[in-house]
Amino acid sequence: MSISSHQEANRVHVITLSGLLNWTEFQAFLNQAEARKVFAAGKVKVLIRLDDFAGWEPSDQWGDVSFFFQHDADIEKIAIVGDPRWRDEMLVFLFADYRSAEARFFAAVEREEAQAWLMS
Repeated sequence: MSISSHQEANRVHVITLSGLLNWTEFQAFLNQAEARKVFAAGKVKVLIRLDDFAGWEPSDQWGDVSFFFQHDADIEKIAIVGDPRWRDEMLVFLFADYRSAEARFFAAVEREEAQAWLMS
């Protein structure tokens, strides 16, 4: 699994997921976001790119959603770009129906539309 991120202009954070996501790497990524104080200066917009994403490694620990709800108010919008086969599972993973931020999925060919929506 590979998980990486960088900040673009206008408080947009781009997260790239590839391969099989495992709990340990995911938690290390979340800890790094806290250490970098990603949410310290106001709401952010998140663009998640699925690049050869293969899903989630089985683990009971995926039930720990404390980080998501701790920072729910810190996120303005979430755009996910990738293979449409991951649409429903990613929206569930991100608790899209329970967040204050709107989350939308875009097919990989709709990357420009996703970025335009995120900036609107």
